Amino acid sequence: MPDQKIKILFVDDDSFLRRVYETELSEQNFEVILAVDGQDGLDKARITDPNLIILDMIMPKKNGFEVLTELQSDPKTSHIPVIILSNLGQAADKQKGMDLGAADYLVKDSTTLGVIVEKIEHILHSKTASYEARLKSHQAALKDAKTELKPEEVKISSESLAKQIFKKNQPTENPLTVTSTIMENSQNVDIQFCPNCGAHLKSNYKFCPKCGYNLLG
Repeated sequence: MPDQKIKILFVDDDSFLRRVYETELSEQNFEVILAVDGQDGLDKARITDPNLIILDMIMPKKNGFEVLTELQSDPKTSHIPVIILSNLGQAADKQKGMDLGAADYLVKDSTTLGVIVEKIEHILHSKTASYEARLKSHQAALKDAKTELKPEEVKISSESLAKQIFKKNQPTENPLTVTSTIMENSQNVDIQFCPNCGAHLKSNYKFCPKCGYNLLG
């Protein structure tokens, strides 16, 4: 009998990111369950009992902080480790997430897919480790949460992540393919994904209509 796959519940209201991460995590042999908003995430956490939850913060119906609070207060879900994956990168937001019981807090713009997989494996391994090992792991994550990215670091890392995601997961003939090249000579930019917030874009946008990100650099 084959080993049962590890179940990952991915909670994010961005349909495009859900598809991307479903593909990536499935390739790593995880069983991926998708939730479209905070309430949907809570319902599926209670029904499916995932091994780990990846949780966005800014969502309709219930935001990530509300979801995390309810997960921790419910005996059916309080044992499930939660990785926050959000565009909120302020130290105060990270601290709040960790204080509410998150196993780790990652900022989308500065996190690669490889890092997410490493975090998942580390956290699931820590569940079977000693109390001292789990405490040390949480303290290390809490220390990282106190670090705020500088704006220029966010810009560089977000562009890098966008290129990485789409180069790996999208064939060139696919209409979702991103030409995420920012022209230094201020020519028109053909881009369908904002490297700052992940919003869908139409060709020749100069600024992201969702977050105001300058697509011309």
